[in-house]
Amino acid sequence: MGAEYFTAYHDGTDVKQAFHDAVEHAEYESGHGGYTGTIAEKDEYKVVTETPMTLNEAEKLAAKLSESDDELADKWGPAGAIPVHTDRRTVRVTIPERANHGRGFKTTKEAATAALEQAGVLREGESQVPSTQGVYIQGVYKRHPRTDYVIGGELEIPVEGGGPLEHRGWLFFGFASY
Repeated sequence: MGAEYFTAYHDGTDVKQAFHDAVEHAEYESGHGGYTGTIAEKDEYKVVTETPMTLNEAEKLAAKLSESDDELADKWGPAGAIPVHTDRRTVRVTIPERANHGRGFKTTKEAATAALEQAGVLREGESQVPSTQGVYIQGVYKRHPRTDYVIGGELEIPVEGGGPLEHRGWLFFGFASY
């Protein structure tokens, strides 16, 4: 079997918890069968710097270290861990009821936009993080039995762009069996 380079960003300032959550998320996305080429194959990590940096800087450092550090380039070695500072945060909001529209919201994104607007929790300049960045809206919500529209519940929505940079997550990287 070969090895594949991976990176996985996960929110949280506690590296141990962020690592656990990143592995769990990768197992959910890629399965528990092994040989996924993801962080799911790792059972330990090594913090390579204590200095938080932007995600872009962290990705560049990870690529450099994965070429020069034998331990981090080994598919059997630990994942590397770099603290990331960002203005990204996650807000928890309740999905509002739609007046005169019992079927709810067609998509989770539509429900999230309405919930953010109703809650008034966005800072100036802040907006939802696009799912194309590998960050997703999560939550516990109900769907209409016939239309499958979102009709109620709570969402955790990643937002960015409205505040100072703070240590909020970790970038994990390395090689994993596939």
